[in-house]
Amino acid sequence: MTDVMPPAPDLPPLLTDDDVLDRVESLVGTAREDRTLWLVPLDGDRRQPPLLIPIQDVPYLPGDLVAGLGTVIAGFLPGLSTAAGPGSVVFVLERFGPATVHPADRDWAEALVAMCEARGVVQRGVFTATSAGVVRLV
Repeated sequence: MTDVMPPAPDLPPLLTDDDVLDRVESLVGTAREDRTLWLVPLDGDRRQPPLLIPIQDVPYLPGDLVAGLGTVIAGFLPGLSTAAGPGSVVFVLERFGPATVHPADRDWAEALVAMCEARGVVQRGVFTATSAGVVRLV
């Protein structure tokens, strides 16, 4: 299957969990916005196309937003499949505050993982980017 978009130039594939964490730290890093959810799509070769999807002003708790998000992801992810496998996505919830994990962060992670499982979407991680740094939730 042909990729919808070429991989970002000079970016290695994200083969390990450490690779994913390093990319999240380099792309988002410490929070500069409050309540932004970033989607980082990856193709089937685990390469990041030149695309980041920010969703600003997300609510404190995920609520109905996650169902609509699943529809958006299901719309573009099949186009990222390659001979090596399906496309996948990394989620980063950017928020101000300390690097401690808040209950709302866990609610977001659980909702995103459940949505991915229900839709057959491969997720490569859920992170919180805080004022103090990046924390892996899943």
